[in-house]
Amino acid sequence: MAAEPHLRSGTDFSISPIVAVYEALWRPIGYFIASKHSFPKDVDRIASLIQRKHGLILDLACGPGTFTRRIARLAPESIVIGFDLSAQMLERAVRLTRKERLRNVYYIRGSALSLPFKAGSFDAVTCCGALQLFRDQDQAVSEIARVLKMQGDFVCQTTLGPRKPPLWIRMADRMLKFGYFYLDDLKERLYRFNFDLQAEERSNINYIFRAAKSG
Repeated sequence: MAAEPHLRSGTDFSISPIVAVYEALWRPIGYFIASKHSFPKDVDRIASLIQRKHGLILDLACGPGTFTRRIARLAPESIVIGFDLSAQMLERAVRLTRKERLRNVYYIRGSALSLPFKAGSFDAVTCCGALQLFRDQDQAVSEIARVLKMQGDFVCQTTLGPRKPPLWIRMADRMLKFGYFYLDDLKERLYRFNFDLQAEERSNINYIFRAAKSG
């Protein structure tokens, strides 16, 4: 689809310095603390896990579009929709997408707890670094399952913690507010919403998985 990437909104938003700090410092540092990997390495790994690269892909809680743009490059025959609640993050994403001359990307503002899409709309949904932060995680996973096609991919990066986290995890969470799941609780939640775990990788507290929507 040869169209300029755009944000569905009638208002122009200025770019907050917070957005630039988030993109340049917070997320790369947070990823290194969580996984001991470089941020670009995890971006590429997460994007590569998407099996269906010829359809409609939703990047949920996309922020400034870091994953969105990488997915769009790896899946040039797909349409990739970046979705986020923050207008400033999305405005930044639009500018960067235009700068990279990507024509298969669109951005929409809204809540992950009430996605404005019909059931079975997407071939894949990604959610990177945000699932553990949603105030209603069951509702978020339910919405992801609803908008995915049968056997569609849910590719996610999140953080895990032990039942009794050591001091360094508690301190890091207090400073960075990255949140975390207990692994057994997360897997139970995926099962409850009809997801079959297909692949998983864990490094330190960083957890990446791909799950397919089942019946």
